[in-house]
Amino acid sequence: MTPLSTVKRALFGFFLLGLHGGAAEADMVGHGGLVRDIAVSADGTTVLSASFDYTLRRWRFDDQTALDVLSGHAGPVNAVAFLSGSGAVSAGGDGRLIVWRLGTGEAKPARILDAHRGQAAAIAVSGDGATLLSGGWDGTLALWDANTGAERRRIAVGAPVIAAAFGVGDAQVISGTRDGELKIYRRRDGILTATIPAHDLGLTAMAVSPDKSQLATIGLDNMVRVWTLDPFAERFAFLADPVTKPLSLAFSPDDTSVVVGFLNGDVRQLDTGRGRTLAHIREEAGPVWAVALSADGRFLLSASSDERIKVWHLESGARIGETIADDPRPTPWLTSDHPGAVVYRKCAVCHATTAKERQRSGPHFTDLFGRRAGSVAGYAYTPALANSKIVWTPETIADLFRRGPDTVFPGTKMPVQTIPDEAALAALVDFMAGMLGQTTVPAE
Repeated sequence: MTPLSTVKRALFGFFLLGLHGGAAEADMVGHGGLVRDIAVSADGTTVLSASFDYTLRRWRFDDQTALDVLSGHAGPVNAVAFLSGSGAVSAGGDGRLIVWRLGTGEAKPARILDAHRGQAAAIAVSGDGATLLSGGWDGTLALWDANTGAERRRIAVGAPVIAAAFGVGDAQVISGTRDGELKIYRRRDGILTATIPAHDLGLTAMAVSPDKSQLATIGLDNMVRVWTLDPFAERFAFLADPVTKPLSLAFSPDDTSVVVGFLNGDVRQLDTGRGRTLAHIREEAGPVWAVALSADGRFLLSASSDERIKVWHLESGARIGETIADDPRPTPWLTSDHPGAVVYRKCAVCHATTAKERQRSGPHFTDLFGRRAGSVAGYAYTPALANSKIVWTPETIADLFRRGPDTVFPGTKMPVQTIPDEAALAALVDFMAGMLGQTTVPAE
């Protein structure tokens, strides 16, 4: 007998073929870096995605086509939310909030706010759309007038803020911090009213239900917790297994469930009443960095390590459309037995090998050896790199990872990563030279 789930998947696939008139490319493809946040408009027609590649992208939900690219941040974009009317707001690694004018034409920044020293990690919008709430790694929350950009209040939290939300009736503001605490403040005067040790080791994400009655949190202790806000109390705690870390979460539009993305590629939909698993989907591309639900709650949007946004039918578990082709670039670092290939895999996340393939969050590596740092035309470098006099050679690349990008280029937005093992450094440089076909540095 054919399992009912298989029949449902097949029928749903036929339904979608009729809807799209063919085998549509249903993934949202275009980002050159990990997608860190996804937002769906209230009317369900539009999706915004925020990425490590310093951009946001706007998509049509019905056919998953790209509408435009929103460029303006000088660092990874950490969070995005729609505003009432035709606008949106984003928070970036450059410490800025950008209010976007969407409309029907090309999206453009309407206002840029220097919001936080260091990362602006979180953004929330009040129910009436008039006030923005941001949280940053500088340990503060800030309230902003959404129309004028004026700062209304700043609250010292005392620890790097990972997540921020408005609470009951928008009269509360809530922070989730790196140390695992939730703090609740009165919006009108910034007075702290409650401190809750929510997670051991640290809190990684937080979401508030649309009706502002519930809060969901996830942490480095691998727990998913759902809380009531009035009165404040833990409703349930969920542990998928002791070693599987939750990375992302979002509430359903009807407040009755929460979806959680995990490090191992699982996505679970949990009933907010008792924590029962309502749906379980496996994302084969690995860690699920962002999740969202469609406006009617029937479809899941997920973003994983392949930088695509995929759409799933929750009831059947079917993926909407199959991708026609993956990124066609060669990936010799995945098959080579060269000792530097394994080290290079981290480079491949952020950099295209050539100028001809789909570009990623960092500049491509065409003619890397002999090229001045900060010189790829059209790439949005930070001043630290754009003004650099360093020329890339095997020696300077080794020095970059020996001392760290933040030391070589103070103020850089490059991920801070060092390779203290000299043998691994030499292997990396040798593998790159062979892969790029550059065994010597070109003469100037």
